Amino acid sequence: MNMNIPFDEHKIQSHDGTILTGYDYGGSGNPLILIHYLGGTAKAWNPVIPFFRSHYRIISYDLRGHGKSEQPHQGYSFEDTANDLESVMNHFEIEKAHLVGSSYGCMIGLYFTAMRQGRVSSLANIDGAIINDSGEHGLHDETLEEHLAKFKGQLDPDYESVEEFQQVYQEQWLPWNKERANYVAEYEPRMKENGKVGNITTGQTMEKIISEIYYVDFLTWYKKVRSPVLFLPAEKEEHFQKSLNFIDLAKKELPYSETVVIPNTTHLMMFDHGKELAEAILKFHSELPVSEKSIR
Repeated sequence: MNMNIPFDEHKIQSHDGTILTGYDYGGSGNPLILIHYLGGTAKAWNPVIPFFRSHYRIISYDLRGHGKSEQPHQGYSFEDTANDLESVMNHFEIEKAHLVGSSYGCMIGLYFTAMRQGRVSSLANIDGAIINDSGEHGLHDETLEEHLAKFKGQLDPDYESVEEFQQVYQEQWLPWNKERANYVAEYEPRMKENGKVGNITTGQTMEKIISEIYYVDFLTWYKKVRSPVLFLPAEKEEHFQKSLNFIDLAKKELPYSETVVIPNTTHLMMFDHGKELAEAILKFHSELPVSEKSIR
C-alpha cells in the first residue's frame, strides 16, 4: 500500500538558511503534519498516509540532517527544530495543525507544542517523549559521555554496497515485512568519502542530536502544553511499563489526554500496525473538544 504515493516536493528555507525538503500529499480537511524518527525520512509515513488522505491535508518533511534536507554542522537544538517546523508551516500557509510524531519526532512535536501553543491543535506521540533518557524518571544513570560510548562504531556503519545495506536491514530490522522492504528499497543511502555506503544522517549529526536529548526532562515541557495529547506507547518495548508510569506523570499536567496501547506494537509501529495506528489517531481527533476541531 505504501508505494507510489503522490506528493509535491518543496524546498523550504529555515530560520538559519538551512534548506529543508517538505512534502505535500494533498488530501482534504484540516492539516496533519507527520514528524519522523531519528535517522529516518518522511517516507517512513508511507504506510499510514493512505488511511489519512480522506480526512486531512497531509504534510511531512525531512528533518534537518535527514533525507533530502540539508545537513549543517550546527543547528540541532530543540529550538532549531521548532524553528524548522514553523518554517514548514509558514511555507505551506498552515496556521494551526495536528502533529503526529514518531520517537524523536515526538520530542520535536512536544517542544513545539509547549513553546508555540497557538499553532497546535493536538499532538500524537508514537512511542516517543514518553520517558526521559536520564534523571529521576529516566532510563539511564550514566553520564552522556558514557552513554555515547555505548554507540561507538554503531551510529554510522560502513556498507560495501547499496545491496549490502539493504541486506543488513532485511536481516536485522524485524519484524521484516513489505512495508519495511518498501522503505529500504526507496531509501537512498549516501556515498561516503571512503568509498563505502552509509546512512544519510552522519554519525556526527546523530551524536549531536542524542546529546541534545539526553538531559531533557520532558515533564517540564508537558507542564506548558495546553493542547490535547495522545500517547501511543509500544507494547513490545522492554521499558513499556516504565513508559506507562512516565505517561501517568505527564498526564497530571495536561488538560486533555488519552493513552492507547495497540497490541503487539514495536517502536516504529507505522510499519506493521499502520491501519490500527491511523484508526487510533482518527478516533482521538473525533473525540476532541469542539474548540480544537475548528482549525485552518
